[in-house]
Amino acid sequence: MRIARAFAAVALLSVLAACAQPPQVDIDAARAALGAASRNSDVVTYAPDALRSAQEEMNALDAEIALQARRSALSRNYDSVAALARETADLAARAGTAAAAAKQQVASDAAGLVEEITAAIPGFESKVWAARRVPRIRLDIIMPLQIVPDQARTAVDDARKDIASGAFAAAKARLMAAKDQLSSSEETITEQTRIARSR
Repeated sequence: MRIARAFAAVALLSVLAACAQPPQVDIDAARAALGAASRNSDVVTYAPDALRSAQEEMNALDAEIALQARRSALSRNYDSVAALARETADLAARAGTAAAAAKQQVASDAAGLVEEITAAIPGFESKVWAARRVPRIRLDIIMPLQIVPDQARTAVDDARKDIASGAFAAAKARLMAAKDQLSSSEETITEQTRIARSR
């Protein structure tokens, strides 16, 4: 009877010890998923927040693994480790999905900006031409604005090359800068025209 109890106790301890092992398959899957996401340039460029969330979850996973390792073998519980590992892998996968959607949106935005800026350039040139003929206007302010259309055309040409190579974020940034320059220059023309006519 005592032998049977001893075997039962050993068996129970073996089961408990087995349960106290980290879920290595889940942990490895989480690390692999996060590593793949981190090496994906689209994720880094178009879904940095999603990637950061996955990294933060991995940090929490590592902290939980360390916490459980400090406990005695019989008091370890890796349920939370398994849950964090699965969540890390899921967040890493979602980062890839988010990047694909964001990249498509940025590509669409860049294409739209090409059309918008190309259409705006002739109107801006007309405003510069008209402003130069306003009596008493500050030509030292207006004349330098004549180069803005050419700068915008260059930005559009460069952005088209970026788009052709798949560098949609770079294209959008370039085009947004050109759009802002056109807008601020137009505001300058409007303000200088108002001042000149009020003299």
